[in-house]
Amino acid sequence: MKVGIIGQGQAGLVLAIMLKKNIKDVDITIIDKNQIAGKKLLATGNGRCNLANLKIKENSYNSKEALKIVKDFDAKKQIEFYKSIGIMTRSLNDLVYPFSLSAKNYVDYLIRYIKELKIKLINNEIVKSYESSESKVKVTTNKKVFVFDYLIFATGNESAPQLGGDPSILNILKKHGYIIKENKPGLCPIRTIEQTKNIENERWKCKVSLTVDKEKVYEEDGEVLFKKDGLSGIAIFNCASLIARNRKFKKASISLDLMPELSISEVEKVFFDMNFVSKESFLYGIFTKPMASYIHYIANVKNPFRYTNTEIKKIAKAVKELTFNYKESYDFKDCQVAIGGLEFENLNSNLFSKIENNVGFAGELLNADGLCGGFNLMFATATANKICDYLLK
Repeated sequence: MKVGIIGQGQAGLVLAIMLKKNIKDVDITIIDKNQIAGKKLLATGNGRCNLANLKIKENSYNSKEALKIVKDFDAKKQIEFYKSIGIMTRSLNDLVYPFSLSAKNYVDYLIRYIKELKIKLINNEIVKSYESSESKVKVTTNKKVFVFDYLIFATGNESAPQLGGDPSILNILKKHGYIIKENKPGLCPIRTIEQTKNIENERWKCKVSLTVDKEKVYEEDGEVLFKKDGLSGIAIFNCASLIARNRKFKKASISLDLMPELSISEVEKVFFDMNFVSKESFLYGIFTKPMASYIHYIANVKNPFRYTNTEIKKIAKAVKELTFNYKESYDFKDCQVAIGGLEFENLNSNLFSKIENNVGFAGELLNADGLCGGFNLMFATATANKICDYLLK
């Protein structure tokens, strides 16, 4: 059996290993336009490579199809797979990493293992077209023509073009009659209507709440980084994806509770007690000077140091509900995943095409996106396992 895999990211590399370990005489070629394999993997998990998550929630993925695929090959099964190929993992809270906590070490090991299995890696080749017949699939690159028994697209999508993200395969698939959902940036910073220049580079641990069209749809504790034109941080990335999934929303806003440990009445009491402790505003004893000044501005109080009871209530409300209205997401170069891609309705349950013979799909190319926390790499691995199971039959 000759199998061609387009894409040397998580899905493509893992699929090749799974197939080679389970099918004795399989001949595998992995083609990629990038010069090095696993280029995007090197940046995952802040360079530590967050492989999976031990806890899956209903909103961890954008679709029931993606959720089912991952539940069929969950984190525990994936950890066993990694162990079977010599990769030890560790869990920090619910996040699963290589034991080395190094994406580079993980990628280097995968490549060495792939070469040991005599899987062919072909780089710097761009797929121009392909043709599927009854029993073969012909692939034409900018350099050569390949003929395979099965062809698997595992190219990723439009996110992080500087790391190799590329939607060009989707354009080829459109010509073959596939239904493609338009891409939007996900897991990225957002720009807000409100100005944040005065608190640029401030960081604050808080409770983040997302409201879409007057309905609260998401809540998460996390650290928010204020940028010159908006918000960043993992919780914000997740909000950006949830907004992008909702194509028809009219208005979205993000509210930050800067003191989640205390209720609004407790915050008011603290502020009342601290109001006359110093000649300065009590805000400077709680927040950094830029944040204190910003809260003072948002609360719209007139007194610079001593506050009336009414003003203290306004300041407390600003601290508990510091709200920003969504303007737009950052571009694809600043995002970790594309929201969109190849629709599941094109595929059978085994992730092979309903339209043509012997063509399958894995990873981010599919319209399946996860939140931060290893969910996207876990999905890529689970789709590889799904395809491997089908080819084993």
